Amino acid sequence: MSVTVFPYFQPIIETATGRIAGYEALARMEDAAGNVVSAGGLFSDHTIDVKERIMLDRDVRLKALKQLENLPDDTFLSINISPEWLQYLESLDNLPTLEMIKSLAADSSKVVIEITELDGDLDVIERLVDRYREQGFRVAIDDFGTGFSQLDRIALLKPDIIKLDMTLIKSGAEDNRRSSMIQMLGELASKLGSKVLCEGVETEDEYYLALSCNAVYVQGFLFSAATEKMEAPDSTVVKVSNLLSHYRDRAIEATSRSHWRADKIKAELLSLREVLRAANDDGGLEHFVAADHLLRFYLCDRLGNQISPNYENSDKGWIKDNSHNGYNWSWRPYFFELLGSTDTQSRLVFSEPYQDIHTGLRAQTAVLFLDNSRILLADLRDEQRESDLFSRFSAMPAGWIPEID
Repeated sequence: MSVTVFPYFQPIIETATGRIAGYEALARMEDAAGNVVSAGGLFSDHTIDVKERIMLDRDVRLKALKQLENLPDDTFLSINISPEWLQYLESLDNLPTLEMIKSLAADSSKVVIEITELDGDLDVIERLVDRYREQGFRVAIDDFGTGFSQLDRIALLKPDIIKLDMTLIKSGAEDNRRSSMIQMLGELASKLGSKVLCEGVETEDEYYLALSCNAVYVQGFLFSAATEKMEAPDSTVVKVSNLLSHYRDRAIEATSRSHWRADKIKAELLSLREVLRAANDDGGLEHFVAADHLLRFYLCDRLGNQISPNYENSDKGWIKDNSHNGYNWSWRPYFFELLGSTDTQSRLVFSEPYQDIHTGLRAQTAVLFLDNSRILLADLRDEQRESDLFSRFSAMPAGWIPEID
């Protein structure tokens, strides 16, 4: 097969500085019309003999590594390696990439090895990662999030960088539930001690979603396509600064709305508290008309045991549901925050946003003391549009309320 492959370099942007922190080497070739196009399909084309595909892969990798001498200061080069080729090696003692680095007398600490799939033999992949690390390379896992079967492998391999799958980024920017999942994956990666890289970022909203995923790095056409020459590290600083300014303004606006909403709901809950405290039973509720965003409320004792029905808010008035009487909710985080504070009698606590299982609506739970022995819990609909990328900033903050007499 007479085809020539060569590397192009796509910038990897550091979110904290806006500078280009590294470059991913991507395989390119010329089509029949002389246009530069992706050569990625060649390496998975089974009509091409496997030995020829391996040679093409090694050829483009060597050409990329030869550009290390042109690598700007304080940046790295990221190259892709598929464990698929491991089965054709006689031994892991003589890895082709290590031999290339030695022949070029290059600095391996400037290279990130991207493992492009994790479906192979885990023991072999672990040994491969160990060999690269012994020689000073950093390791990244590509396309994280395509399957939860990867989680045990991620924990074992402890990659320096985890790249969130680009298809997740695109769907997440349009779907609140998917974005929540992506944010969870980003948080998980951070907890594992890995830096998060969001790839395939093409729009401003996708970039904002990447920021919410704790992304240390971003990569995509929003900043630059892959180019023949490595772009100057400072070439993206102004663009990133402008994007971050816009993001910050929108996040502050959304947060301000959440504080305003929290104050409004606080007043409503204090009114409900007074109604409940004034009556020994729920007789006073017939005169209490709640706003539509109050889905339901119920009472617990200080141990978290539910001691009342769920009072469901409906257009027909309050509907009692006794099915949860006796349930214990003390394991939920908002109980810890309320009971663990030094000013329990004057504190209003909100839970993290969640999807209400009864209505399917995005909601939060508000918790405050009704009196010295009872706790009032209210489930509240989050009226922020789910399609709004900044809806995660609608979480209402904890507040202070008048102390109980």
